[in-house]
Amino acid sequence: MSISHAKLTAPELSQLWEDCLSDSLILCKLRHFEKHVEDEDIAAVIQTKIEKTLQHMALIEEKFHEIGYPIPVGFNENEDVDVKAERLFTDHYMLEFLRQLGHISMEAYGAAIAFSTRSDMRQFFLERLQDAQQLSDEATNLGVAKGYVSLPPSLPIPPKPDFVKKKSFLTGWFGERRPVTGREITFLFSNIQRNALGVATMMGFAQTTNSKTLQRYFQRGKDIANKHIEIFSSILKENDLPIPITWDTEVTDQTSFVFSDKLMLYQTIVLNSLGLGYYGLSMANSPRHDLGVHYTRLMAEIAQFTEDGTELMIDHGWLEQPPQAADRRQLMNE
Repeated sequence: MSISHAKLTAPELSQLWEDCLSDSLILCKLRHFEKHVEDEDIAAVIQTKIEKTLQHMALIEEKFHEIGYPIPVGFNENEDVDVKAERLFTDHYMLEFLRQLGHISMEAYGAAIAFSTRSDMRQFFLERLQDAQQLSDEATNLGVAKGYVSLPPSLPIPPKPDFVKKKSFLTGWFGERRPVTGREITFLFSNIQRNALGVATMMGFAQTTNSKTLQRYFQRGKDIANKHIEIFSSILKENDLPIPITWDTEVTDQTSFVFSDKLMLYQTIVLNSLGLGYYGLSMANSPRHDLGVHYTRLMAEIAQFTEDGTELMIDHGWLEQPPQAADRRQLMNE
């Protein structure tokens, strides 16, 4: 049997299923952006992403039809977004959302290719990786040209190669702390940017939901993201390094319905789940003890916040069952 005709494996099926949900959510957000964007250059990036997303959704549904797998309900433009509602976010926010979406997608599809065994699925994820890279390139180039993107700091050039001579290289809490390394700066800087977009997103969600419970939840998310920004920024400041710009001012005063509570809550959970993985990667690339402790503590906080959000999704009957292994005990009892 050709490997392209073998059954979809757990990693392949799970990635397609998650794509189906996330694509439908992203399309709802992009439709609202498309309606309100004013900058022609940013509008062009949004339009390209809409076209790519529609293509991807059609291909995924085709794969599901081939194997007889039910297509997730996901999100739709009739129930989960009011494209005619007043804009909630500025063009500046829209571009940064697209830029970070490109980054997240590149990470996801790089892993999907590595975990896939069917040749056709590797090719499918490779094409999506290329689309994500194109989105990241376009949004980053445009953001830099318009002065929207904070450039990471540069580093001094040493006169010659050197080696670590003291175990104090690992010191973080006690003794003289060494300057942060380039890799540590990379993740500190990026984590501030991700959390800054999260603060703006939670602000917009909190002021447009009619649910007091979700309003408190989104406000809590905003507070958590702000605290994490303060911690990471303090480390950069200690090393006389620049801090990325924030996005608080990119949220309008809109308070009526724009996105459904289901969409906003699901996006919050997904972003925090991705954040957990990124913090784990950050910790692995940060040998200074205090940074590792920070990441460990902050990961626990995000994990609890994500779990609470997942329970809210279940309480409202909004959480779709992901692909999972067969329940052998249940099968034996039938």
